[in-house]
Amino acid sequence: LPKDELHSESVLIIIKDHTLTIHNLSQLPQSRDNTLNMNLFQAATILLVLNTAPSKASKSSKSKTSKSTKTSKASEASRREICPLERIPINVNDFREPHWETIIEAAFPTWKTPENGCPRLDALGGTLLPKYSEFPTSEDGKWNPCYYTKGFASLDPKLGGYPSPIDTRYPFEFAAPFKGQPGDGSVHHCEVEPDGKWEDTDIGACPKLGNTCGKDCAQITNEYGIGHIPPFVPLAAIKNAYGKCGSHDICSDWFHYPTNGCNIKKSVLDDLVYEQFGVDDKIKFQGPVLIDGLPSNTYFRLEYGGESPACDDDNCRGPHYCTTDVIDEGGIWGDFCPYVHTGENSGKYRHPHIALAALELWIANQCMPDKCASTWLDTPNGEKYGKDPRLSTAITWSEMDDNTDPMSQPKTPYAPNSGDELYPGLETLYPTNADNGACAKSAPGLYVTEIAGQGFDCSA
Repeated sequence: LPKDELHSESVLIIIKDHTLTIHNLSQLPQSRDNTLNMNLFQAATILLVLNTAPSKASKSSKSKTSKSTKTSKASEASRREICPLERIPINVNDFREPHWETIIEAAFPTWKTPENGCPRLDALGGTLLPKYSEFPTSEDGKWNPCYYTKGFASLDPKLGGYPSPIDTRYPFEFAAPFKGQPGDGSVHHCEVEPDGKWEDTDIGACPKLGNTCGKDCAQITNEYGIGHIPPFVPLAAIKNAYGKCGSHDICSDWFHYPTNGCNIKKSVLDDLVYEQFGVDDKIKFQGPVLIDGLPSNTYFRLEYGGESPACDDDNCRGPHYCTTDVIDEGGIWGDFCPYVHTGENSGKYRHPHIALAALELWIANQCMPDKCASTWLDTPNGEKYGKDPRLSTAITWSEMDDNTDPMSQPKTPYAPNSGDELYPGLETLYPTNADNGACAKSAPGLYVTEIAGQGFDCSA
């Protein structure tokens, strides 16, 4: 039972040994995930009372309706005094998790979705279904509702992408710098290849900072603190901590506009993440999936990873839907494969770092409405977004089987995109000079340079 929906008059009636007792539900033990603990006997008793209650009860209930309504309003007013912030919108059809679509679209409003829904293929690597072949039309200041690839991240929203984790100031990204190397701007730190042998690099095999303790684990070090963790980890930590609003002042504790703008302070994120996922000098977590039919401790439905039958041949890589021939070829980074693009969830994938940015802004807008607008493009983070591709944090994209198709599979072996069609190429993303070709670029953000090495400096 979700405790945040209970009022002071909510009671549990227990009949045992011919004795009737009434308990205020708000006094029942509360579990860590903000639900009430109720044993089987208590639950069965509720059913018994509801099914055997005398007809007089309805008349008695009616006479108390006005009083109950007043009590409910008083309870809500009392809650507001303790926690003046709004409750997170809840999706009753998703294990009572936050309604992420509502939260995300408040910060990232979308273009109009086609009448029949987002385009979808009949199978991975297949063809468009006639009924679902209409793509949405871009609108100024809004975002793509039918999202298939991060090939346009950090670029003009009209191209169909969303901000990168660097753009949203995600503090646990620890991205590689933009030095003309494979995996630039990603969490994979590949060495700069001065001879330009892009096809020899398996980007997915290049290391992530701090991921030396196994799967779903990040090391905590003196140099960097908590290493790279996926955004669904702090997203879960914030969601859980926000549900305890009232035990502390979220606005004053979590935010400091002069130093962090509309983002939650990193020191707060460190504490929340460690409190919920810390084990000695490590952060350990589960993937954002269902485990035995129930949500993991970082569950995030909008990843839509591993759906059947599209992924039945072990051909998907997380939320990326690769065809078997791409996987069999090997050496290609799974992130170049499109997100879910078959079935009813086609185009509905959303990045957890976008959900995190939206949730942060939703809270910040309540705390600082005069400084933090409700839409991301109107915040300090979005002020210069998408203006210049050579200052963007867009990852150098792969050449695709069809460079005109946002659902296309990557070509193997890996090579940078030619930039002659839909996807941006090196000439679009990097400044150049006559001697060195593509040069290291100065994309604003925080990067780790100790692994990538030196790139070509255009000023040389």
